Amino acid sequence: MLDVTLGFLNDALKRVRGRTALQLIAERLLLEAKRRLMFSDATIAEVGFELGFEDPAYFARFFRKGVHLSPGEFRRSHEQFK
Repeated sequence: MLDVTLGFLNDALKRVRGRTALQLIAERLLLEAKRRLMFSDATIAEVGFELGFEDPAYFARFFRKGVHLSPGEFRRSHEQFK
C-alpha cells in the first residue's frame, strides 16, 4: 500500500524511530495488550484472540518476552486500575 520495499521501510523507520516495522508493531501490540489486561474483564485468552493471536500460549510467550511478566502476573500487579 505504501509502494515501498520492506527494506526501505525498515531503513526509514530505523532512522526516524530507531526501530524496525516489526519492533514497532510488537510495541503497539504489547501496549494494547497491557491496556486490555488492566481495564477489561476479558480472559487472557480472549485478549490474545482480540489482538490476533490464535494460540493463547503463543500470546502468553509473546507477552512475557516483551514485558518480563506473564499476562496473569501483569494483570494481578495492576488490579488497582479497575
